[in-house]
Amino acid sequence: MSSPYRTTHRTAEGYIEDRGYPHPVLPGDPDFAEVDAFFGTILAVGQTAERSGEDGWEIAEGFPMLEDARARRLDALRSAWLEAEASGTVVLDGVAYDANDRANRDIAGLITAMEAAGAESVTFCAADNSFRELSLADLRRLQLAVIQRAQALYARKWALRTAIEQATTFEALDAVQIGFEGV
Repeated sequence: MSSPYRTTHRTAEGYIEDRGYPHPVLPGDPDFAEVDAFFGTILAVGQTAERSGEDGWEIAEGFPMLEDARARRLDALRSAWLEAEASGTVVLDGVAYDANDRANRDIAGLITAMEAAGAESVTFCAADNSFRELSLADLRRLQLAVIQRAQALYARKWALRTAIEQATTFEALDAVQIGFEGV
């Protein structure tokens, strides 16, 4: 058989071929008999045949197509998390404030400066670029809200990462919805 596909993996149900995307080939499919006649003789369940030359195949344990898909999902998770971390806000007394690393550093610096100077309030820029007068207690509450948001982002990231790492099928991997809305 001269398969046009680079990689074929055998599962207990049938096969998964790399056709630029994972394509299941199951009993009853028009091409199952041909695929099974060839790969059924060289692959055990859980093995993958990867093309090595024109008609040669290298047999490996495991499922590299799933590993590649998992790596792409982890990259997508990292990108989504970085975006969420950089662009979030928190609401304090009905006003939205930036809630990123820069905001956290600015708030910590203002708290330190106010304590050192004995200042009672400071002008602070809200997320909509309006200026608000905040007390030291307000800044501490704002700092806590920013820290709690960061912790919630990490918790969500870790839960998604665990779900991606534990996915054993493409369906399970695709079911992991990457997003940080509401965090």
